[in-house]
Amino acid sequence: MVALQLRELRDCYSKTMVETQLGCLPNGLEEIYDQIILKLNKKHREDALKILQWLAFSARPLLLDEIAQVVGVVFDSECGLCFKPSHLYWDPQSVLHVCSSLITQAKGNS
Repeated sequence: MVALQLRELRDCYSKTMVETQLGCLPNGLEEIYDQIILKLNKKHREDALKILQWLAFSARPLLLDEIAQVVGVVFDSECGLCFKPSHLYWDPQSVLHVCSSLITQAKGNS
């Protein structure tokens, strides 16, 4: 929780800005996440939430290339959930930008 609150302070460049931001920090973890979600770029918010759902319920850590495939799973009124390659990001690294304040990439032993 502290790391998330410190992120809110990183763009403060004066004592006044820090004091103002400290007065506006959310109280609990739920409020922090709500604030982060609201700050996500609106055009990417749906993808970010989809990515977070897959990460939260995955049985194992996912590779970046796998996470990037998640955005291709969309709801279609005729066939329900389906995979649409046209929704995929050109670069899997885009996932890290879309969810920049919510996920990080770690190097594993594989």
